[in-house]
Amino acid sequence: MTRNKTLLVVAVLTALGAGTAFAATQSAPAAGASRPTLDKNGDGVIDRAEAAAHPRLAEHFDTLDKNKDGKLSADERPHRGHGMGGHRRGTGGHGGMMKQLDKDGDGRVSKAEAAAQPRFAGNFAKMDANGDGYIDAKDRELRGKQRRDEWFANADADKDGKLTRAEVDAADANRRAQHQQRMQARGAERFAAADANKDGRISRDEAKGKPRLAERFDQLDANKDGFLGQDELKPRSPR
Repeated sequence: MTRNKTLLVVAVLTALGAGTAFAATQSAPAAGASRPTLDKNGDGVIDRAEAAAHPRLAEHFDTLDKNKDGKLSADERPHRGHGMGGHRRGTGGHGGMMKQLDKDGDGRVSKAEAAAQPRFAGNFAKMDANGDGYIDAKDRELRGKQRRDEWFANADADKDGKLTRAEVDAADANRRAQHQQRMQARGAERFAAADANKDGRISRDEAKGKPRLAERFDQLDANKDGFLGQDELKPRSPR
């Protein structure tokens, strides 16, 4: 194994916080220790290979990379208290919902408490990662580890317990393709919902039911025919 490949494997495994094949050899960080940085070569930016160690960051890489140079500088990266898109998380997020549902103030949400919010209740079994009948911080940590292990297993194409740069690049390309598919499916659903008369296009009157769409109507109406077709609302492909 070359020196570069060795460094890449060490960097990715460290950021993943224990891949499946190396769970026994990774030690947990000490209490109060700072989070490990993804900038492994210390050049002040995070490139695609480094971002691949953080699935959520990798998923939003193209959106965050404002200048499209293939790297995330300090001002392009999300900060604590902000979402992946750089927006401040409000009280309506997951943490805020947990506090609202935790009526007895024990720091966890029971199935009975979750029933007050149908959508939350519908995902209860999935969110209750350790199956103890409650949703709390332990479940979030466990789900995070499960996602990292799953990402590692999928990226490790030859199943040798190590990641090469080619495998990281392939995992990133697959992630972008899946993201594009989700965006297209979501766009098709929204288009169908806005197209009230089902004529395959959205008029200005139909767009009024979607404030954000109505606000950008003229900008999106590329051929200026007074209607929005599916091609005009097609999401941009990530670079």
